[in-house]
Amino acid sequence: MSFFASAMNRFNDKSTSTSTVTCPQCGSKSKQPSSKISREQAMLCPSCKALFVVHPRG
Repeated sequence: MSFFASAMNRFNDKSTSTSTVTCPQCGSKSKQPSSKISREQAMLCPSCKALFVVHPRG
């Protein structure tokens, strides 16, 4: 398997866990990868296009 094919398999893997987050600007709920939350990466609201960060609980 080529490097590109293995990378695409990783990105297309449907087994990644997701969490439902709420946009602080418009209140819209969307599913985001849990890895983004744990790494505190910026998320883009699909409704209003606002950028926001969700901090993990703990």
